[in-house]
Amino acid sequence: MIKAVATDVDGTITNSDSIIDVEAIEAIRKLEESRIRVILCSGNALCILKALARYIGCTGPTIAENGGVIEYRGKIKILGERGLGKKVIGHLKEVYGDQIREAWSNPYRYVDAAIMRTVAFDKVLSEVSRHEGVKVIDSGFAYHILDKRIDKGVGLLEALRWIGLKKEEVAGVGDSMTDVELLNASGFKCVVANGDESIKSGADFVSRSAFGKGFAEIADAILSGRIGGT
Repeated sequence: MIKAVATDVDGTITNSDSIIDVEAIEAIRKLEESRIRVILCSGNALCILKALARYIGCTGPTIAENGGVIEYRGKIKILGERGLGKKVIGHLKEVYGDQIREAWSNPYRYVDAAIMRTVAFDKVLSEVSRHEGVKVIDSGFAYHILDKRIDKGVGLLEALRWIGLKKEEVAGVGDSMTDVELLNASGFKCVVANGDESIKSGADFVSRSAFGKGFAEIADAILSGRIGGT
């Protein structure tokens, strides 16, 4: 039986311009009304994600910075080493100068530091690889530089320990390669129609609709027992 839904945000409950689909918000509230907690999991900063969760009505933990920061009922847990990403960004600025544009949210981040996609990913990857213990991932919206031990799956498993749920009681929803670990840490893997083909192949359920409407379709399948039913 599914007791929680852990979902990515950008590209999963939003469109490609990061605008949240109203149907996705309605679906989240239906899940919550059925006592299925919704856990937002994103590469964004905690302050942004927590505000979003609060006003949408999500009661599950909030997983920010690609799994690097977890918040639940006012308590915050930081996973991974702080400051690694910001240090590497300093190096990138020495190499590429003004081509490196930081995300406005970086002053509010702990583990994951983000830059705009203004330099080719392979060039950024080459420079990041010079630094031990750090990785860079491309979310399609920004490049995220963080402790290589951290990902959304690590964050989700820690969040589940906080609320006393098992992996088998969770449905994960995502759209991109940055959600692979989130899906692998979930009992049921769900992907919206606009998702990367490589993660669709291993999914338990792929929606017919894209973006937020696809999430709403997945939520309906969960509520009707087509996903996770006994």
